[in-house]
Amino acid sequence: MKKSVWLPLLLLAGWTAPDLVSPEPEIFVAATPCDAVPRHLLAISANVDCEMIKWRLTLRRDPRNLGRDDFKLQYTYGMTKPGTQGFMNDGFSKEISGKWVISKNTGKTPGKQIFTLQSTSSQSAINLLQMNDRMLHLLDTQGNLMIGNAGFSYTFNKQNANL
Repeated sequence: MKKSVWLPLLLLAGWTAPDLVSPEPEIFVAATPCDAVPRHLLAISANVDCEMIKWRLTLRRDPRNLGRDDFKLQYTYGMTKPGTQGFMNDGFSKEISGKWVISKNTGKTPGKQIFTLQSTSSQSAINLLQMNDRMLHLLDTQGNLMIGNAGFSYTFNKQNANL
């Protein structure tokens, strides 16, 4: 008799239990030079004046669907406004989204993980090498680390959750 009472209650609890909640997204930010590789990856026209790109990468993981993780990349590019961290005329802002996967690097830094972002609207994948749990670094189209300049690097820093 006790089993017949508990079974419906357990089944009801299973139906009313909330779905697994995805963990908080990870957000990485960067300010990079606007040279040939990022222009190509982000489809920024060569005839647009551009010195800097500000990136905001949001990575979401879905623990229920391994390999079905998504990203949103918001970026602003243009000419820098002297004496500020901003852009002349506010720059140009765009957004891309898609799926991302992690793979092991077998190239020049074996054992490190590579985050590959594949946009739903672009043929070009964006590859980032995980330096540690708080930093990613943009790779060029041959898988090499990008080298910055005196003003900007290609390192993406994890933003604290409370910002």
